Amino acid sequence: FSGDKSREGPTWAKILQPFRLMLPKNNHACAKAAWFSDINIAEINEALGTKIKGVILDVDECMAEHHGEIIQKNIDHLRLMVSGVIRAMIFSNMKATDRYDPVKDLVDVHMSTYPKPDIRGFLECCKELGLPPEQVLMIGDNLVTDGGAIRSGINFALVNPMETPGQSIGTKIRRGPQTTFRAIARAISDFHDRILGRKVFRPIHQ
Repeated sequence: FSGDKSREGPTWAKILQPFRLMLPKNNHACAKAAWFSDINIAEINEALGTKIKGVILDVDECMAEHHGEIIQKNIDHLRLMVSGVIRAMIFSNMKATDRYDPVKDLVDVHMSTYPKPDIRGFLECCKELGLPPEQVLMIGDNLVTDGGAIRSGINFALVNPMETPGQSIGTKIRRGPQTTFRAIARAISDFHDRILGRKVFRPIHQ
């Protein structure tokens, strides 16, 4: 991972994404689950008629605490997921580090020059997976970043963000805009689900 660098700074794609999410077509998550470990690709394919064969994975607050290690429960679930002939790739805006070592035998890590939600980064992932966008599922906790996959023609599964206990007051204040925008985007998506009657697969929490 020595050649990677952080993608967490501001970009035009990040600035424009909250406005794009106002359009229903840009905020439709085909699946909404409590946690990453609730995502079952076979169940989603059966319920929605999709043909998902690969996944792109967010890490922070999806599989790990914010900037933390991937928790064992999610490593075990990922192992089960790829054992079902599902190809998997991590795509994070955080610089790649050795925290990915516990899953290096299960996934590739995409180190793009295009940070989420730039659609070019997602399409690069599809190319590396060797799959068309419609056969790929992005799993993440944040429509403002991970949700850029929707505009790429990739299916999107939205999970609840993991809590990160012990954060300092300064960190909470610094991350305030991010968490606020994430919550607003989720509310907008849920609102459009209700008024448009969109089909969303909601697995039973395990």
